[in-house]
Amino acid sequence: MGLWIKICGITRPEDAIAVERSGADALGLIFSSRSSRTVSPERAALIVAPLSEHLEKVAVFTEPDWDRIEEVVERLGIDLIQWHGGPLSRDEDAKLGSFGVPWMHAIRWDGRSPLETPHTALRLLVEGRSAKGWGGTGEGWSYGALREVEWPLPVVLSGGLSPEGVAIALNSICSPGNPDGRRLFGVDVSSGVESRPGVKDEIRMNTFVKNVREWEALL
Repeated sequence: MGLWIKICGITRPEDAIAVERSGADALGLIFSSRSSRTVSPERAALIVAPLSEHLEKVAVFTEPDWDRIEEVVERLGIDLIQWHGGPLSRDEDAKLGSFGVPWMHAIRWDGRSPLETPHTALRLLVEGRSAKGWGGTGEGWSYGALREVEWPLPVVLSGGLSPEGVAIALNSICSPGNPDGRRLFGVDVSSGVESRPGVKDEIRMNTFVKNVREWEALL
């Protein structure tokens, strides 16, 4: 199985169609007032309407508004929940696992501490900490530090990825000369494939996917 590629922060139907054309595996829809790329459930319904069932739909949340999460999952046919709201209590962890779809826990990692292990999560998304806040900052980090810690769950690499730099980031974890190194589950990109916040650039999306697939072919 190849690396799972998610393009996040989709705000327009035409960008969603371009994501599917690019060959990416998933798109992300953000339901959070913290983000400039947030969408309403009504807007999200228009965005996903033209998509096939083959493209995974990921809903990103930062607040434990369980009724809203349930509404979005049911209304939009969400395939995966992404929790981007920080540490969870055991009860909150269990609640996220109760919506009938798997969920992924996003971590703003300091590059040293053990990775958190949610009890019911399917995988971890790991990005670096940024003074700009969470998600879509465009800031890279020391990706290679992931080689120094245990991975309690499959890992999705995020934070500052771009068409120009994704192969370098991947090489820092598992290079073609070291095919037995850590194998990521996937990669997540947002601002690195945009022309401006919330507006995706189809050429950059296509190039990002192509560069990831070409990197994989070298392993």
